[in-house]
Amino acid sequence: MLLRTLIFGLLLNLTGLYLCAVPQTDRIEFYYGIAEGNYLIGDLQGAERGIEQMLRLNPDHLPALTLQARVMLDQGKAEQALAAAERAIALAPNNHEHKLLKALILGNMQRRDAASALIQEVIAQAPTTSDDARAANQLLGLLRMAAGEWDQAAEAFNNIYLADPASAGSSLRLSSEAYLEKARASMAAGEHDAAVAAIDQAIGVYQHQTGQEALEQRTTLRLIRARLLSQLGRFEAAIKDLQVLTGQQPENYEALITLASLYASVERWDSLEAIIRPIAQQPQLKDVALYLEGRAALAKNRVGTARAKFEAAIDALPKEADLLRRSLYFYRGICLQKLDRPAEAETALLAAIDAGFRPETSEEALIASRTLLRAQRPGDAIPILEAITLNRIAPDAAVWAMLGRAHLAADTPALALSAFNESLLIDPEQVDTRALRGSLLRKIGDLAGALSDYQVARRLAPENASIAYASGLVHLQLGEIPQAEQVIAGAAQQLPDNAGIQLLHALLAHTTSQPDAAIASLRRYQTKVTENPNPTALYLDFLLDSQDLKKLNDDEVSRYFKGEYTRKQALDASGKAETPEQARRQICSTAFWLAQFEHAQGKDTSSQELLKIALEAGNSDLTEFQLAKWQLGKD
Repeated sequence: MLLRTLIFGLLLNLTGLYLCAVPQTDRIEFYYGIAEGNYLIGDLQGAERGIEQMLRLNPDHLPALTLQARVMLDQGKAEQALAAAERAIALAPNNHEHKLLKALILGNMQRRDAASALIQEVIAQAPTTSDDARAANQLLGLLRMAAGEWDQAAEAFNNIYLADPASAGSSLRLSSEAYLEKARASMAAGEHDAAVAAIDQAIGVYQHQTGQEALEQRTTLRLIRARLLSQLGRFEAAIKDLQVLTGQQPENYEALITLASLYASVERWDSLEAIIRPIAQQPQLKDVALYLEGRAALAKNRVGTARAKFEAAIDALPKEADLLRRSLYFYRGICLQKLDRPAEAETALLAAIDAGFRPETSEEALIASRTLLRAQRPGDAIPILEAITLNRIAPDAAVWAMLGRAHLAADTPALALSAFNESLLIDPEQVDTRALRGSLLRKIGDLAGALSDYQVARRLAPENASIAYASGLVHLQLGEIPQAEQVIAGAAQQLPDNAGIQLLHALLAHTTSQPDAAIASLRRYQTKVTENPNPTALYLDFLLDSQDLKKLNDDEVSRYFKGEYTRKQALDASGKAETPEQARRQICSTAFWLAQFEHAQGKDTSSQELLKIALEAGNSDLTEFQLAKWQLGKD
């Protein structure tokens, strides 16, 4: 925005040179006044019409030509603007302002080499201390900035100062702005050290300057440097800079408040309390002092005191203090969380975030993101977490993991996996993150990767039955039935009230010829599910123990067990479904259970035939398919 404003201002200076030109006819002057007035109020089409009238009367009217170049450039008609500027140069070849106007147009057309060459021509010809030389160096610097040539831009602006030290204010500001733009570009490219070095260059512009303006600019840039270091997670370096600055300027309350915020970020509470005193002595900073006192009290778990400080600060806030208001609402929400008032806490935290609060620390980001995920707003959590992870040299593993959770909730699994990978690179022994990545890998089909994560998680948390259960399911998907049975058996022992795990273990134990273990797990299932049991439980109960036909249902498998259906009838009945895929799943399941019945009757040939049918109909995602495949391989 600054660059565009400067270029526009320069354009006006360069091309408004003929307002006091050689007198023309009254009629031409009349049209020129109208056109100039229309241009100044933004009526470009009206200005263009007035210029056309002037040029019909006098095609060589220089003020009209330069005004035409300005109007055409503003309308995006660069070729016409260039033609007008070249016509003016042809009429007055020694006029440097016309050449600079042409250079400005060429720069707008992205013909920067030609523009730079024309500007260098003016610099070489114009007296060093002249307005023309100053304007040429300024335009050259702006073009260099537009091209991303920050050092060259700063050099061009510095040349203005060297030629005329009286112009120090504007030229040095432009030079430092070029270095700030360089720092912004470096940050965007992830070149953090280069960004800090660029700000050091901006500070260096004022290093040997004296006077109040130079001091203010140097102080502003030092504060920018400290904030950048803080953003990069280099808190100690930022604190050291600010300690030096506040030592030199003890009444610089902006620096004091920034230093106090950094002390809070790194939890140096004693240092914070010491620096609060001079801030609190300023009545106009009462709200800031209360906020900082609240942060210190909260750190000592004096939650009630902290909440009172935050609420008092809210009452003391001036209307325009929106940034501090957001932080106060956020930390008031944290107090409400700690006071076990979750509904009020969530309302306060969401209100702070919706009002524009943006976390600056990992802890703040985690609190904000948990709140947003509970509110089913992962899309709002992701940019908050990315701001912490992508802009820090060493972000926390926990923040990367939370970013993974947010991407999972937003259904962007590839980005979730990337975030989990980053988190585990920092801390490979995170149980929950291992389990989450394992679940994601299982979902996308990387079963070997999923099993590896689950095994690490089980080693780290052997008491976690949920992880064991998930690991057992991966063994099952891999067709490793004995390993699946062993792992699921452990989970079933740890979770005796989980009916689903009990039934799965009973099925696995039956498949691996462990009838006693199968019956034990089946009975635990039956004590939990007394009504509408899963058909698998009915089939297992019949095959393992009861042989009671009355306990079966009227489905095709039960009818086969009862002798009411032939193999063909049972398979045909199971093949009736809304979709071919559903029919294949049902045939696979039916064929597997018919095979179990045949095996129990000692009819191994028939059993194997049915197992093969199960494999032909099913796929590797089906439990019965994997069990049938293992049984065939074992036999």
